Amino acid sequence: MNNSTKQYKLTALGEFADSAVEHAYRVHMQPLSARHLRVALIVWGSLILLFGVLDLQSLGWSRDFYILLVCRVLQATLLFAFAFMLKRRPELISSGRVTTALEIIGFVLFMPIYFLRPDIATFTIGVIGLMLLAMFLFVPNRLVLTLLAAVAGVVLALVCIAMNGRSVDVLIGAFFVLALPVVTGFFTSQQLHIVQRRQYAMFNQANKANRELEQEMERRKLLEQELKRQATTDPLTGLFNRRQYEMLFRRERERCRRQGTSICLAMADLDSFKSLNDELGHDAGDIALKHIADLFTAQLREGDVVGRFGGEEFIILLPDTGATEAERVIERLRTRLETSPVMLKGEPRTITATFSVSAVWDGETDIVETLRRVDEGLYSGKRAGRNRVVVV
Repeated sequence: MNNSTKQYKLTALGEFADSAVEHAYRVHMQPLSARHLRVALIVWGSLILLFGVLDLQSLGWSRDFYILLVCRVLQATLLFAFAFMLKRRPELISSGRVTTALEIIGFVLFMPIYFLRPDIATFTIGVIGLMLLAMFLFVPNRLVLTLLAAVAGVVLALVCIAMNGRSVDVLIGAFFVLALPVVTGFFTSQQLHIVQRRQYAMFNQANKANRELEQEMERRKLLEQELKRQATTDPLTGLFNRRQYEMLFRRERERCRRQGTSICLAMADLDSFKSLNDELGHDAGDIALKHIADLFTAQLREGDVVGRFGGEEFIILLPDTGATEAERVIERLRTRLETSPVMLKGEPRTITATFSVSAVWDGETDIVETLRRVDEGLYSGKRAGRNRVVVV
């Protein structure tokens, strides 16, 4: 038996063996059960008052009629009052104690009719039998408490029959007549309780499976996003890797061609980066590369593309940008880098870079062709003294 089966195991009284699960079930069913009980209470109270008309026809405005009328009005008042309370406090239904008390009180207040109208004694026993059956089928309550109220009703009826001087044979006959609706109602209600709780168990298991499926889908989505990120970005700087920026180059190149706008490509090569690594170590070099990547990303436009070419070299793609404007953008970037030192080994360190920028020519459909020309511009800038922007 797996854990789920154990958790939702049912007793012979149609309740969950696990008290926590049973409590959760009652809370879950509370609004629906409260509505059903309110309807049952209102119908019950209305029928009690309605049968008072028959008492009046038989007894007239006699003392016996007034006794029965008081019993009926008192019982109906209790039922209507509880129905009103349930509308405001549906949690009163959960324990079932109030409902059971009302059922037993109802039997007590019903029994005087057996003495005051002995002419309908057989009819009264039949009505009690219907009441017993209705309790099981139409009044939402715990089965064990309904059984308790039913036994109390049967005992009260038999006591009244005995007090009225009936023979043992009549008592035995009445017992079997009253036991039949109790037994029938008990087993019918038991099956109903079992079916409802099995539906609740399946509902919970389905919800649990859905939550697990949603969690698995979310986990797979995050994993897919992480794999995509790893496949398209440089692990150190978080910038686009070569595969991704080449794909973006082709896409933006084609878009700009259709729209008739220019696109420029720039390359940045950090100055004296090897010396920095030799002096401060590769950890400091990694910090510097991250600093530069963040600076480039923050300074450029949202539609611009920044990628790591390799080592200390970076690629910058400027869509919808002419050569003159691209030169201004890259010069601003160079100045910003020069004036933004990074803390390495507890001391500020100024890092500069040489930039080469060029418009992509009409005949160039592959980034390699443009990069070759831009790379030559970098060599020119290095030879000219570094920390400058070269336009090719």
